[in-house]
Amino acid sequence: MHGNPVLEIAGRLAHDGSCRPIRLAFLWAYWTGYIDATVQYLRSEHHVMVFRARQHGHVGSLNGQYRFAEESFGPVEAEFTYGAEIELDALDRALREFEPDGIIVLSWRRRAYRQLMKRWAGRAVRVVCLDSQWRGHFGALRSRRDFPLLLKQWGGRALRRHFFHSVFDGALLCGPKYVDGQGGPAARQTRQMKFALKMGFRPDDISEGFAVCDWHTLAPGRHPTDVRKRKKFLFVGRYAPVKGVPVLVEAYRLYSRHSRDPWPLIVAGDGPLKHLFPGVPGIQDIGFVQAKQLPEVLADAACLVLPSILEPWGVVIQEAVTAGLGVICTDECGAGDVFVQQNVNGFIVPTGNVEALAGAMSTFSDSDDFLERVPNASIEMSKRLLPSSFAETVIPFVQTRRKFVS
Repeated sequence: MHGNPVLEIAGRLAHDGSCRPIRLAFLWAYWTGYIDATVQYLRSEHHVMVFRARQHGHVGSLNGQYRFAEESFGPVEAEFTYGAEIELDALDRALREFEPDGIIVLSWRRRAYRQLMKRWAGRAVRVVCLDSQWRGHFGALRSRRDFPLLLKQWGGRALRRHFFHSVFDGALLCGPKYVDGQGGPAARQTRQMKFALKMGFRPDDISEGFAVCDWHTLAPGRHPTDVRKRKKFLFVGRYAPVKGVPVLVEAYRLYSRHSRDPWPLIVAGDGPLKHLFPGVPGIQDIGFVQAKQLPEVLADAACLVLPSILEPWGVVIQEAVTAGLGVICTDECGAGDVFVQQNVNGFIVPTGNVEALAGAMSTFSDSDDFLERVPNASIEMSKRLLPSSFAETVIPFVQTRRKFVS
């Protein structure tokens, strides 16, 4: 398809007399700033009407770690909030009143959402959001960390008809389908794309662009500020074992001992491992950061450090590079494949390796020449996935499929 696929399909539908604002329902759990930014972009730029279902007040296992202010979210045309349990019939009634063309489900593991999607078979285009990486390769047999995931994913593949094909019409990936964003035969599939294919989705049924950062807010729009004035490392995320917080603290201690002029480390977030930071020289905990505060926090640092033990994607990596930061992350981070180029705008280190993480921090902070090159390189890489990616793939998918389900 040439040109803008959204406009081309909209033009054909208008010619047929069937054009109306597309209506999308988002069935989420933890509504976040970047998700809201994508929705508001769709509403303002593509006149999409939005229904939002989400857990009120972030009740659940992550309560207290995702504390996005309710007033920071933009308006939508319709909303349904719930507590610890989803009221299935009430949500179904709310959806019927909204009459969506497409339903986009993030929390597909929730049984109530899967039950609801079975009710909506043939009535709306049902799209599942996937951030998982394919881990079913046999090399995982040697890994204590990956082996349980291998068993789980092969089990999911065996039951894919139950979990996916009887419930959803297509898949929406966080990140692009291909690392270079071109989709040509030489392009390398992202780990998320491999997972979607293994789950039996056809390439034509896979869209991209879920979990895009608020690019237009974070992009400087001018030359980045002088990085020599913001020589700081930054961690943004939950203070939890899965985010590699213990590894981060030990690596920073090691880095500080061996560096002649160690940079400070700013940590922003909340969680059960908050107690690890006080008393460590050079670490400053600024607490949970709201979406509106994030640009200011990013502008004060030169390098994001994300030492995650388990991180299927990691939208904070794109947030950082969009703001001109370098990135040091583990090879676990899916977004590192797309936005971090080794020795160009950062470093990718082995997961859980304290020495490698400390060494990357030293290399980054010790080279002024490298530091000068990073901002422009990062900003260019951030363009590999934009808010328009969602509109250019999801909207045409829903518009072309909805005639078959109406």
